[in-house]
Amino acid sequence: MSTLRQIEANRRNAQKSTGPTSVSGKATSSMNALQTGIHAKSLVLPTEKLADLQQLIDEYYQSHHPASPEARIMLDEIIRCEWTLRRLGAAETQLFEYAHQEAFTVEDDFPLGQSCMNQHKSFGQLQWRIDSTRRALYRALHTLQELEAAPAPPVEPDPPALQPPTLPPSPQTTSPQIGFVPSTPTAVQGTDQTDMDFRRTLPEIRCQSGLSPVPLPRLTPALSQQK
Repeated sequence: MSTLRQIEANRRNAQKSTGPTSVSGKATSSMNALQTGIHAKSLVLPTEKLADLQQLIDEYYQSHHPASPEARIMLDEIIRCEWTLRRLGAAETQLFEYAHQEAFTVEDDFPLGQSCMNQHKSFGQLQWRIDSTRRALYRALHTLQELEAAPAPPVEPDPPALQPPTLPPSPQTTSPQIGFVPSTPTAVQGTDQTDMDFRRTLPEIRCQSGLSPVPLPRLTPALSQQK
């Protein structure tokens, strides 16, 4: 049974091997499982060695790291073309040997010339096959170089968490409400300067309903005799 110290040590070690943390590193590591689509056994003849083809595949995949299925297809095409060129080179050698052995008269001084003269059509067809395979190899290599030179597509970040919608603040109304008449504050008597000035302009005569009676004018002696 593991002790508490061993469990903590295992957790710390696990945190050190969590893989790449950058965006480019994650994009590269996501393509690490992209393997070749070549079925090696189906490409090997009985006179050929499977280990040689497997070594060729490993060399190309160590030199080129395909980052997309299209790049992997082009890399597999390059491997097939080179493996075919190796086979055609061996076939050319065997064709020379076969033509020399099938000759009516064996010329030990000019064996290659005799082979080419007797099997010139076969050599022409073999050369056409070699040239077409080389052109296919160059096209695949050129396409692979273009794919490797193209910038990698950007990795979209995770969408942000949805926030609840916020209501806009209600506008502040500065105009008074319809039908509302603000009341005019009345000043305290004797404290407002405007009320005091207004009182100074009033005449001394007050209405009968006032607090003090209105003083009557004095009658002259002539007016009192007429009454």
